[in-house]
Amino acid sequence: MNIKVQCCGIVLILLLSVIYGSQRKLKLTASRVFQGCFYASLFCLFMDILSIVAIVYREMIPLLLAEFICKTYLMSLVLVAMLSVVYIATSVSFHLPNYRKYIAAYVVFAGIITVLIYALPIYMHENVEENLAWTDGASIFATYFGVLVFIVINLVQLFRHKEYIYERQRRTVLIWMFMWIAAACIQMLNNQLLIVGFASALGVTVIFFQFENPELNLDWKTGLFNYVAYTRYGEELYSGSKQPFYVIAVMFENMEWQYDQNSYGSVEAQRVYDIFLKISDAIAFKIMENEVLLFFSKKERAESVWSSCIKWTETEATEAPQGRPSFYYVKDPGCVSSYTELLELLQYVAFQRKDAIRERHYTIDGSIVSQMVEERRMTQQIVEALEEDRVIVYYQPIFSVEKKCFTSAEALVRIIDRDGKLIPPGAFINIAESNGMIIEIGKRVFEKVCDCFQRNRLQDYGIHYIEVNLSVVQCADDKLADKYIDIMDDIKMDPRSINLEITESASLSEKQILISNMERMIKYGVQFSLDDFGTGQSNLNYIVDMPVKIVKFDREMIQSYFSSEKAKYVMDAAMHMIHGMGLDIVAEGIETEEQYKKMEEIKINFVQGYYFSKPLPEQEFLEFLRQKNG
Repeated sequence: MNIKVQCCGIVLILLLSVIYGSQRKLKLTASRVFQGCFYASLFCLFMDILSIVAIVYREMIPLLLAEFICKTYLMSLVLVAMLSVVYIATSVSFHLPNYRKYIAAYVVFAGIITVLIYALPIYMHENVEENLAWTDGASIFATYFGVLVFIVINLVQLFRHKEYIYERQRRTVLIWMFMWIAAACIQMLNNQLLIVGFASALGVTVIFFQFENPELNLDWKTGLFNYVAYTRYGEELYSGSKQPFYVIAVMFENMEWQYDQNSYGSVEAQRVYDIFLKISDAIAFKIMENEVLLFFSKKERAESVWSSCIKWTETEATEAPQGRPSFYYVKDPGCVSSYTELLELLQYVAFQRKDAIRERHYTIDGSIVSQMVEERRMTQQIVEALEEDRVIVYYQPIFSVEKKCFTSAEALVRIIDRDGKLIPPGAFINIAESNGMIIEIGKRVFEKVCDCFQRNRLQDYGIHYIEVNLSVVQCADDKLADKYIDIMDDIKMDPRSINLEITESASLSEKQILISNMERMIKYGVQFSLDDFGTGQSNLNYIVDMPVKIVKFDREMIQSYFSSEKAKYVMDAAMHMIHGMGLDIVAEGIETEEQYKKMEEIKINFVQGYYFSKPLPEQEFLEFLRQKNG
């Protein structure tokens, strides 16, 4: 008997089983199917040897038994082929909602082929001189047909769903199929060369080392599962599985890496890694250098570990100056639609809570998800509005108390949605500031203001300048002055017709960059106002430090002036000091004649508010000026 090839295949599979069994594994459906392929290939090789033995000793054992053994070997080939198809089907199951029906059809087809194998005749042959044994007959052709159909199905799956299959996985399965096709062709041409079973074992080996080796899913530095493993696990978890799960995430802030022979990363991080590795009823993934996710299938266990995390933050971990961990508990990860969105949610919460220094543990619920989704929706609306030029400017007139006419206006940004409705600034300004899009919005507004002033010759309407707001993010842009000066040069805008408004918070952020920008533009001819004085961290030092010409009293400060004696004294004192420095004052939020008269009485220079006009689109603003200043 010549069974050297089969024995080599068995040794190869057994060796792989030792390696496979000694490593930590993810419990993925596709991986479990691969295990089935693994052991089915081993069974196939054993049956290959037994079939050769049955052929050689067919005169010593019942003929039906010998035929049964040979046909069982053929059936094992069909089994391996079917499992290879199921392996690919489960790999793309998260994109195929009816994949279970396909698998059921594959099983039925394999069953039909199996019945044919056992029902059709098989003939056994032996060449004693060349030490060979083989079979032929209709049962063999049924086997070849069944295996060929499964190979074709697999090739169709690989190419039809290639965008859902990892490139390396697709490549290795193609190699496996090629080995089978080559071995089957050789064996059909020369049925004395029994190499199909060995080709199957060789293909399984290639898949093991290229894709299903558990070591590929491990971060070798920490022992945790890596990001590749997380993507495979997350795909299956979010593919329609109804099994509940719970997630605890830990992120390390201000990481300063410390390397030694016993640990990797910060000492604090390594301690967390070691603890997570010891939690046997959870799965830990290292997503990035500073982020680890822990998945639980039981809520009670997740709650228990979460309590331990809270204790951690309240004791030793909060004292670590570097690599300090923050913990996040996602009670219902199903509130997001995918594993990538889960990571986005965690990053979103971490960014939102970055200034919450004392608290190091946060619970994430559905309301935070709704907030994130709304911000993403609004971000998309901002992008579309910028692309389709639906960012517009409204103008609120500012009244000169001394000249008794409107001499300036504040430019206010608005966005129009696709239905033609206005999106109020409160709905998008903070979002645009957080994602940096406010820089492009501000630039677009400034261009439109300059164009409006020049095109309509607003100076002929009595308008001396337009006030344009600068956000905190814009003030931290060291190229701001260059950008705005270039715009004014292109439009041939008189810089004295522009007054840029900064806020107190803006002056706190990147103060030197802001002052540098201000000095450059003031030298060019632009003037500045300090907006919203009276809110936040009000301090007259802002006025002293900032080279501004106008100070704007916030609406809340104005309203407080009329309702609180203390606020009245504070505002009177601030007003006298500001006037003493030679600066003008604008009172915002004036809504009644009584309020206006009082501002006139206390020598406020300019007033702005609904008493005079609400913010107006360009054409209505021009008509307003014609009527009021004409």
